[in-house]
Amino acid sequence: MYRHAYKKTSLRIAIVILLFLNSACSSVIDARKQKSPMMEAYYSGNVKLAAADLSEKSIDREGSGDELMWLLEAGASNFSTGEYEKSLHFFEKSEDLIKAFDARATLNARASGAEVGSALTNPNALPYQGMYLDRVMLNAYKALNYFALNKPRSAQVELLRMREAQKIVVRQFEDEIRTSQEQINTQVLKNQQKSKHLGGKNTSIPFSEIVKNPKISEAYESSANSSNILYGSLANPFVSYFSALAYLMENNYAEALVDFRNLYKMNPNNKLIQRDFVSVARQIGSELPVALNTVESYPYSLNEKIVYFVLFNGRAPALKQEKFQIVLPYVGYTGIAFPRYEYFPPLLAGLELSYTAGQEDEFIRTQRVSDFDAIMSQEYHDKLPSMITRLVISTLTKEIASYAVVEASRRAGGSYGYIGALIFTGAYKYMFNTADMRGWETLPQEVQVAHIPIPDNGIIKISPLGADAKKNTEILIKPETNIAIVFVRGLSADKLIYKLIELP
Repeated sequence: MYRHAYKKTSLRIAIVILLFLNSACSSVIDARKQKSPMMEAYYSGNVKLAAADLSEKSIDREGSGDELMWLLEAGASNFSTGEYEKSLHFFEKSEDLIKAFDARATLNARASGAEVGSALTNPNALPYQGMYLDRVMLNAYKALNYFALNKPRSAQVELLRMREAQKIVVRQFEDEIRTSQEQINTQVLKNQQKSKHLGGKNTSIPFSEIVKNPKISEAYESSANSSNILYGSLANPFVSYFSALAYLMENNYAEALVDFRNLYKMNPNNKLIQRDFVSVARQIGSELPVALNTVESYPYSLNEKIVYFVLFNGRAPALKQEKFQIVLPYVGYTGIAFPRYEYFPPLLAGLELSYTAGQEDEFIRTQRVSDFDAIMSQEYHDKLPSMITRLVISTLTKEIASYAVVEASRRAGGSYGYIGALIFTGAYKYMFNTADMRGWETLPQEVQVAHIPIPDNGIIKISPLGADAKKNTEILIKPETNIAIVFVRGLSADKLIYKLIELP
C-alpha cells in the first residue's frame, strides 16, 4: 500500500512541478514582482513605456492563467496614452475571457482539474478571473474610450453593461462564497479519509481558530477598518455617478435620480452629491429627505453647457505576500503564504478649478465620490475567511501527500531513496508556497468629481492641490460643446494626464 501511494503521489507531484516550471507563471514568480518595473514606469509618468511593455506581456501570456490580469493592465495603460482603439481591444479580450469563465459550469472537467492543481500547488494554479471591481471598471473604461473617440452611443451601451455588471457581481459574489465553503468541506473529508491510512490525525481547522493568529487577525481587522459599510456589498459609487451622468445626457432625470439617491445613501455628507441629488429631484418635482430641504439647487443645468471633471487619483492597493505560522498535523509549525493589501499614501488633495463668470472669478474643488481602497478592502475582507481556510486545507493536502511519499520511501528501505524523498518533497513545498498576488494595479485609489457651467470665454484653469503639484493647466472649451468631460489621471504629484472630451 505504501509503495503504491509513493509511486502515485510522487508522479503527481513531479508532473505538477514540471508543468509549472515550464510555464513560469505566477505560481513560481509572483505577479507583483513581474509587474514591478512596469508599475514603476507607469506611476513615474512614463506611461508609453509601461503601456508598450504591458501590451507585449498580455500577448505573450495569451492562453495562460494570468492572461486576464495582463489584459486589464494593458487596457488601462493604453487609455492613459491616448491609444483608445488599442485600449478597447484589450478590454474586449478581457470581457470575452470573463464571459467564458462565467459560462463555464461550476463542476466541469477543467474546473475539477484546476481544483486538483490548486490543492497540489497554490491558488496561482487557477486562472485569474478578476476582482468583482475589475468586472465593473472594465465597462467604465470602455465607455471612457468611446467618449474619447466621439462615439457617445457606443459609450452609452458600455454604461448600460456597467450597470448590469454591478448588479450581477453581487449575486456572483454570494454564489462564490457558498461554493468556496462547499469545496472546503469536500477537501476536508478527502484529507480525513487519506489521513486514516497515515495515523488518523485531525485535519479540520476552522477559520475561528485560524483568525487567532496575529498575522491573520491583523489582515482581517485592517481590511475591515479600510472598508466603508455605507457602500454596501461590492457597491462602487463611481459607477452610480457615471451612470447618473449618462442618464442626464439622455435627459432621463428619473433614472438619474435613482442613482443620485443611492449615491446620497453611500455619501450622505458629500456636498457635491447632496446638491446633485437636490437639483435633479427638484427638476422633476420628486420628494427629498428632510435633511436636504435647505440645500440649494445648482443655478445651472446638469446636462446643458456643463463641464464635468473626473479625477482618477493615486494608486489602488496592491497585494503583497506575507506568511503566518500555524501548527499542522504531520509537520508541526509551518509557514503559509497569503496575500494582503498594501495601501499607498494619498496623491493629491484634489483639483482646484477657476473660471470667469460675468465679472467674477469663481473657484471650485473636486470632491471624492468613490474610495477604491474601501471597495477593494470590503471584497478582500469578505473573502478572507474562505481564502485562508482554503490555504490551510491546501497546505494540509500537500503535507499529507508529502508524508505519504516520505513514509513509503522509508518503508520501502534504502537511505538514498528516503533522503531523496525528503529533499524532493521539501523543495516542492517550498517552491509552491507562494501567495496569489494577481490584481489590477493601474486602478486609481479614488475618484473625485466636480462640475461647472461652461464659461462664456471657454477658459478653465486647473490647479492640482498639493505642495509638490505642478503649475496650472489651462483648457479651452469649444463654443459648440454642450457637455464636456475633463478626465484627469493623477499618477504622481507632478505627473497628471489630461483628456478633454467634448460632446455636442
